[in-house]
Amino acid sequence: MTDTSRPTLRDLETKLKDLSHSQVALEAIKDFSRQLNNTKTRLNLFNADGAMIRAPILSDETRALGYDQPEDDFAFLQGDVVGTEAAFFFGERIAGFPKYVVLSSSCDLVPGRRECACLLRVSEIRRSDPEAKASLNLLLQFKRSASMYLPVLPTDNADVICNVINFDGICQIRSTDLALANRVASLSLVGWHIFASFSRMVVARANPRECEMRTALEQNLFTGAEGSSENEEEPLKGW
Repeated sequence: MTDTSRPTLRDLETKLKDLSHSQVALEAIKDFSRQLNNTKTRLNLFNADGAMIRAPILSDETRALGYDQPEDDFAFLQGDVVGTEAAFFFGERIAGFPKYVVLSSSCDLVPGRRECACLLRVSEIRRSDPEAKASLNLLLQFKRSASMYLPVLPTDNADVICNVINFDGICQIRSTDLALANRVASLSLVGWHIFASFSRMVVARANPRECEMRTALEQNLFTGAEGSSENEEEPLKGW
């Protein structure tokens, strides 16, 4: 006799399909940008003080707000902009005072928790770039899924008009080396949400046709594999 009250893997797939690969968050960002009149309006909004970036968030600040438990302590946060020459891309160390955004989750950045951390490269768009205006327009509409707009940073030269977080390729750094990196800025709350939306889509973006294809391949998903509850084996002891 089959236990019809027991959830099936098909049930799980149905619940996950609109969550795991959803583009809702990124579409909400694009829709918000479309409601702004033009590039100048978008530029003024996203470049406003504290809009996308802020001074590095310090643990002392959060302790003063009551976040003073051991698990609340941190040295770096996801989305922090850092400067370091200790990161590697395709096995090569990048020199020349590069900038990065921390991709690893904040909980994985706790000292001693992980051996390595993941970073994303940050590039600059300068006034002298002939494609600067067109690039700026696209970035402020968040139309490039592999690139995210980032305002000018406090350490940037005067000819830098904005920065770009590059999601095309992940850099690695030893956690002990990251601890020595220079924190340039932290993302604001909304900046962090936008960053997380981009990060998720780059890793888990799916073409609608792929979903249809996979569903078609598994029309009888797990049929017969979920078995009868009467003949189930005893669970392994200790598991």
